[in-house]
Amino acid sequence: MRLLRVASYIFIAILVFIFSSYFTIKIILKTQKTVICPDIVGKDVHEAKSLVESKGLYFQIVRYEKRNDIPYNHITVQKPGANILTKKGRTVLVTVSDGPELIVVPNLEGQPVNNAYGVLKEKNIPVEKIIYVPNEDEGKVIAQIPKGGEGLLEGKGVVLFASSRPKRYILMPDIGTLDLTEIKEELAKKNIRYKITQKRDDGIPTKKKIIPSIASGEIFNADEGLEIKISSGEEHDE
Repeated sequence: MRLLRVASYIFIAILVFIFSSYFTIKIILKTQKTVICPDIVGKDVHEAKSLVESKGLYFQIVRYEKRNDIPYNHITVQKPGANILTKKGRTVLVTVSDGPELIVVPNLEGQPVNNAYGVLKEKNIPVEKIIYVPNEDEGKVIAQIPKGGEGLLEGKGVVLFASSRPKRYILMPDIGTLDLTEIKEELAKKNIRYKITQKRDDGIPTKKKIIPSIASGEIFNADEGLEIKISSGEEHDE
């Protein structure tokens, strides 16, 4: 009986310890404030530090690493991770990118393409490509990627959208029954560019032929123009 009584005392003591520990921990957790750790990966060190400290946390840089995909002085790794519930007053440990530099892209819209080239060259920013878009304001930059004022990783290029004269597509008139003078008048009236080439076939009895490079009724770019071939030869007696 005595052993049984001792065992029951021990069992009760253990239960009391477990329950008291549970409630103590629960009370501590209730009274201890927690916060959600902000997402600072990809942000500048100064902005990241400000965000962390606004949550009642501490900020510490543990190391730098060379990265080509994240700009210099921007966060690459954080611990604890983003959006994790953590104790207020805890230190957020971060790794920071050691390169490349982030260059601010100048605003080039409205500038002539040649001027835009010069501005980018001064800042050591390559032109990745130029895309020409039909627009009345010929030869000027009408858009860019990235936009002016945005950051660009060192070594990356800018895409320019430049205006070009709109193409004029027209229907080729029927000039088969016209002589050369009338053809010139008709093409000038429609503002169609053209060039005339002549071929002389000596010794071959043939009449003069006027052959346009674009057939009547076809649609073509009037600014590219057409070629009018004139084939002529001498008539010989039988």
